[in-house]
Amino acid sequence: MLWLLALATAENAQPTASGRVGAAVIFGLLVAFSIGSWFAVNVTRRQLEVGRDEIVIRPGTKGKPFTLPRVESDTLRILPRFKMLGAIRPPRLIFLGRGGFIGLRGFPLDQVRQACEAQGWRFDGDPSRAVADVQTWLHQGRSVEAAQLIELFGPFPAAVADGEEHTSLVAAVFEDFGDKIFRTARANAREAYHRAASAQRAFADYAPSPPENAARLTGAARIDGKARK
Repeated sequence: MLWLLALATAENAQPTASGRVGAAVIFGLLVAFSIGSWFAVNVTRRQLEVGRDEIVIRPGTKGKPFTLPRVESDTLRILPRFKMLGAIRPPRLIFLGRGGFIGLRGFPLDQVRQACEAQGWRFDGDPSRAVADVQTWLHQGRSVEAAQLIELFGPFPAAVADGEEHTSLVAAVFEDFGDKIFRTARANAREAYHRAASAQRAFADYAPSPPENAARLTGAARIDGKARK
């Protein structure tokens, strides 16, 4: 509309027919460019659809919609943008305890929550359910995302890493985090290893027997060795 008003003003200001034609061509191109830009942005923009039985993210013109259906025990959490040791993750909507999530980059977080609550979705679940999500995301190689859950809902000092009876889940997350960034950010990796070793020593305090305590402390010493490299 702004360009059309400018076009009308410019044409009225031109004393000759050729001037009016030139103004029409220039502003016509500007109008076309504006319409094309608006169309490109809005067609490719992701859309979030919140219903009573499912939440769907539609990625625009490319890709397939991703749907998370509702189950009776569902409870949601909105995780804010997260930054730790140089790693950054965008905000996410998670299904607490299920491991499922939807990225919320570009969406107003307060409006997302309001839309979910309007459709009957709950946000009051037990934070300890996040332990299952930490384990799931660690298996998926999402140690940064798992670390955010630990920061928000943890520290889960007695949680055991799946398949590793002598290893703390929290220690496993931060050790994996350190392993991923060791070649590119050695100082940050060492900090991650320090956190892992500290979590492993706290885990040792929950050992059911002296031999198990010793095994867990051995794991802490191994991780400390990585931090000294």
